[in-house]
Amino acid sequence: MSRSGKRVPATLDPVQSVDEPPTTESKLYRWIVRNLRIKIPHRSVCPGHKSPWEIFHRIYFDRPPLALVLGPRGGGKSYLSALNIHLTSRWNPGHSTCVLGGSLSQSEQIYQALRELVELEADHFKRDVDDVSKLQRTKAQYVNGSEVAILAASSRSVRGPHVPSLKLDEVDEIDPDCREAALGMCMGRRRRRGKRGYKEMTGSVVMSSTWHRPYGPMADMIKRARAGDLPFYTFCIFEVLERCSSQRSGENLENCPKCPLFSYCHDVENGETPKAKRSNGHYPIDSLIQKVQGTSKKAFEADYLCNGPKSEGLWFSSFQHSTHVSELAEYNPNFPVYLSIDPGVFCGAIFFQVNSYMQEERRIEEITVFADYLKEGGTAGFNGDAIADLAEVYSGNRITRLFMDPAGGSRNGIGTAVSEEMLRYKMTRFCKPEWWPYGAVIDGLALLESFVDSADQCSKLRIHPRCVATIDAMGNYLRARRSGQWQGYPEDPQHPYEEQVDALRGGLRTLYPSGRVSPVVYKRVSARQVF
Repeated sequence: MSRSGKRVPATLDPVQSVDEPPTTESKLYRWIVRNLRIKIPHRSVCPGHKSPWEIFHRIYFDRPPLALVLGPRGGGKSYLSALNIHLTSRWNPGHSTCVLGGSLSQSEQIYQALRELVELEADHFKRDVDDVSKLQRTKAQYVNGSEVAILAASSRSVRGPHVPSLKLDEVDEIDPDCREAALGMCMGRRRRRGKRGYKEMTGSVVMSSTWHRPYGPMADMIKRARAGDLPFYTFCIFEVLERCSSQRSGENLENCPKCPLFSYCHDVENGETPKAKRSNGHYPIDSLIQKVQGTSKKAFEADYLCNGPKSEGLWFSSFQHSTHVSELAEYNPNFPVYLSIDPGVFCGAIFFQVNSYMQEERRIEEITVFADYLKEGGTAGFNGDAIADLAEVYSGNRITRLFMDPAGGSRNGIGTAVSEEMLRYKMTRFCKPEWWPYGAVIDGLALLESFVDSADQCSKLRIHPRCVATIDAMGNYLRARRSGQWQGYPEDPQHPYEEQVDALRGGLRTLYPSGRVSPVVYKRVSARQVF
């Protein structure tokens, strides 16, 4: 059993030419299965995730200048990196690759996987002398001139010669300064290929890691990736989990409720097959059960389900990117548009709609945020014009109601108010602003939290992926901690997260001044029946 997939029985015959590089996805898959007897899981299980095979073949063929891979512990990230290194090195003479991990031991994990691949191929084809001439502890050298160097995460090691391929393993443990210095090592090269002229080998950096630090390097990289700055691939432990057998689950899944993984495995849409019944990877179910029983829920969901880390004191602890972020939150011309603005040092604005519909005889209210704005230090007039431009782009200047923080109506030393400055130019086309109702901040946060995680599942919150500032604010909004106790107010009233959350809670408080109160229909009876 390899770390990245299942061994295929040796009865499969090897391809005719081991040295002929595959040119298509299907040929590459067959080459790996037949020659290395490794099967990489090719089916995604969880919404929004990619299968390990899709991630592998895209990185191998496309060679993105910069790519980020988020995966679980024990999911085979290092093994897939080693496989990519080996295939790229053996089919591209003179190719150089550097591997940098959070520590030297982490870098050596890829070396161990590379050794396993080389020895496996040598055992199967007796080609160890032909492919690799040296396989040392920190360096591998191929007979065609390709080299692989294993580096430690230090300022000296990352300032070496330029290489076309750079692999950063467990980037969440690498110091950001060291990571940025290492990026300078990657540079494309042109190699002469005899009479066929030159071959262009573009520079490619692939970063892979788990994500367990709320404010670590991985958090910053994922924020950039979600903003569209670089390709981002995610897979969790269910993409590499072994298939659950009928002996374990029962023919009709009658044994599933007894399994410690039940709540995670059966977290699917109605009528959909449980996740472990669709997975087909290498990770043993018994090992995953051991993890879920021996770790905290926070650590398990971060390290194995790749839901992101959850620090203590999060206000919206139930906010999940996979659940609350969706392109379904796009602007809908059939519903009113609400704009809520919180001016200040950081100016935040939220464009949202309320979708009310019936589902199984229940009234569902869904808040959809389709655009947002966040700016530090801009003047009131500049921010107002920028918000007006967003309204034109995403809703065609259709603003049904405009909500603002009542502090925006306060006069300054020269007698003008922030709200007047914002409404002076492009925002004059909008309706007259309504001030948020006065009241305790915690009441507005409780109303917002009722949409994030409703006990009766009758309210929902969806945010469009383009609203990066709002997504970050909902996922990282912290309570204040005083004398070891969590308080009922935010940690930093001037933090950018505060502006986005304030704008959203203020708008909802204006729409729901008495909270979410379901209308009660009383049956009319004769007055004589009252007594």
